[in-house]
Amino acid sequence: MKKILWLLIFIPLLLFSETGDDIYDRFTLDGLSDEFTEDEYILVDTSGTDIESDTDSYWGENNDIRQIKVTWDAENLYVAVDACCWGNNVILYFDIYDDYGLQDQQDLNAWMRNFKFYNLNPDFFLATWDTNTDPQFWMIREGQSQVADEIDSEDYAGFDTGQQGRAMEAIIPFSALYYNDTRTMANYPSIRMVAVVTAGGDYTSGPDCAPDNLGGMAQDSGQIVIIDNYAEILIDGDGDGNADTNLIKPWQRVTFLEKPPIKATALNINRVEFLNGKSYNREKEDRIKIRFYTNRLTKFYIDIYNMEGKKVGEATPKGKNEDESYYDYEWFGFDTSGRYLPYGIYIVRIYSDSGEITANEAFAIVK
Repeated sequence: MKKILWLLIFIPLLLFSETGDDIYDRFTLDGLSDEFTEDEYILVDTSGTDIESDTDSYWGENNDIRQIKVTWDAENLYVAVDACCWGNNVILYFDIYDDYGLQDQQDLNAWMRNFKFYNLNPDFFLATWDTNTDPQFWMIREGQSQVADEIDSEDYAGFDTGQQGRAMEAIIPFSALYYNDTRTMANYPSIRMVAVVTAGGDYTSGPDCAPDNLGGMAQDSGQIVIIDNYAEILIDGDGDGNADTNLIKPWQRVTFLEKPPIKATALNINRVEFLNGKSYNREKEDRIKIRFYTNRLTKFYIDIYNMEGKKVGEATPKGKNEDESYYDYEWFGFDTSGRYLPYGIYIVRIYSDSGEITANEAFAIVK
């Protein structure tokens, strides 16, 4: 009877392991990720239910992210990406710092890919390719956006040409992520993560992202993709500069910029209105009022160009209506030096901060 009671107590502890001061011996890097428990799956909802679909890749189940798994102890971060990448690559991005990081991976000195980043700028990434068992861990050089340096980590990948149930795994010392007196866990207690499948060659993008991307992924790997969603894991909740290890269930520390599942929506500007007409008479009106409607709220800019293609002015944001998804801007007819522009035809160029879209409209300054 005592033996049965002991088993009933011990078995749940095996099934639901939690963070502790030292869990290093629990992990064997073999590309299978079966050391992680359900409490360490981070692509889950508030009840712990899986929210990453295995049917949302443009290239099917053989090129699909299944799950990201995360846990930690006092010294190390333990991560895994369950996926399949037949002939392709898997990359896991880490974003910790707000003042630098990867912006456009096409410009990087290694692992050039057709990804731009919006809402996050990764500082590190772990990457591998199909059948490669030795992933590479890269750090974006401090203060840079185009230079990465490969650094050592304990890692392994088991992807093998269509075999399901495989993973990329790594044990990353916190000392590698928080590496000087200002880059500390006390100052940056959370880590943002996102994983992608990408095609095998330079200057390619890919078909799947986890958590789901707001604007979706690419059927054609030559297409540029904006990576704009992430899962954020709070590592140091009490702010003492050390990883919390008092029996934390990692999935309970996860938030999302936008919680999956998400129906991907390509950013569009649906229409542009000139509220006081497209013929601006500066003797009757003191400003041009521009309103445009979009299907997804993000940050926009408006520049003014002359007919020779030279930028001559900038409009100023005046507000947005989130319910109806429109933005209001105004422009007083001045050039960038504060002087009135001459009469003639000009172009309003509206573009998103993410680089996803540009719209052009013509208007006239008249007597």
